[in-house]
Amino acid sequence: MDEDKKWIEKCDKLYPRLRNGRCCRICQAMWKEVPADHIHHCIRRNVLITRFYLPNLIPLCAYHHEMIHAGKMSEPIPEQLREHLQRLSNKNLKGYCIAKGITKAEFFQKQYNILKEQVLY
Repeated sequence: MDEDKKWIEKCDKLYPRLRNGRCCRICQAMWKEVPADHIHHCIRRNVLITRFYLPNLIPLCAYHHEMIHAGKMSEPIPEQLREHLQRLSNKNLKGYCIAKGITKAEFFQKQYNILKEQVLY
C-alpha cells in the first residue's frame, strides 16, 4: 500500500471521532445542546486537499446534516471561510505539496496529527 494511502485510511478512521463530546454547531447557535452525530464536509470528501482540514469539518446532528444535504439550509460558516475553502479546494494537491517541500504522505500524516489533537476521547 502506498504511504499516502495508508495515512488517508488512518485519517478516514479518525475524523468521524471529532463528533465525540461535541454538539451540533447549528443547534448550538440556537442555544440547544444536541450531540453531534456526523462530521459534515463543506467541500466534498473527494477533494483530498480539504478532506481532513479542520475548518472544512463541521459537527452536526443527524437532522441538520440531512437538511444541508437536501439543500434546505447551508453550512453554518462565514462567507470568508467558505471562499477560503473554495480557493483551497481548487489547488492541486501534488502542486501544493511540491510548493511546501513535502510528500503527499507527509501532508496526510500532518493532517492526521492535527485531527488526533482535536479528538475528544
